[in-house]
Amino acid sequence: MSKLAKLFWVLCVLALAGGAGVLIGWLFSRQGDVQPIAAPPGSNQIIAIAPVAIASEAAPRGPEGARASLVKSGPAAAAPEESTDWEKQLDDVLLSDTDPTNKADRILALIPNAPTNAQVELSQHLVNMVQDDHYEGAGQLLTNPATPAAVSTVLMNDLLNRNSGLKLPMLLAVARQDDHPLKDQAREMLELLLQEDDGNNWDQWSASITTWLQNNSQ
Repeated sequence: MSKLAKLFWVLCVLALAGGAGVLIGWLFSRQGDVQPIAAPPGSNQIIAIAPVAIASEAAPRGPEGARASLVKSGPAAAAPEESTDWEKQLDDVLLSDTDPTNKADRILALIPNAPTNAQVELSQHLVNMVQDDHYEGAGQLLTNPATPAAVSTVLMNDLLNRNSGLKLPMLLAVARQDDHPLKDQAREMLELLLQEDDGNNWDQWSASITTWLQNNSQ
């Protein structure tokens, strides 16, 4: 190849290289004008979502939109009127100069109108005052099913220390009442004292008591 032909090919290569450089420079200059392409709906692009606070469960609301109250309000039940001066009255009885029988009657009269806890204390003083031959009032209190069980228990415990002529008939009077809170205890005491078990045959129990009293000293 002649020198002239070589020179021609060199010039052609240089021209092509220069054109390529111009083209590349132009392309790089256009990159600032290109806008990013938004991801189309339904694409797999991950989107970050800000956490949302979960609202606490509201209390149930009434028909007018107000919060329903968990506790229904209403007028307070009136407490029954109870004696508040029974202690003073008891002191007056105990410090009086009257005999034990009179004191027992006065204490017995205080019991129905006193609070339950006061009735228990009053009944304890009653059994210390009442005599076997004046036991009618205390006996009615003991055999009354409406008497508080705590009061009946005080009377029952005292009764077990009384003479058998009083004790056995009173136990029978309690045992035969289906609604008396101490009926089972009274029947158990009859079985223990008489060594008999007449079941619910109250007439037979009465006969057993009569026989026992005839055969045993008071």
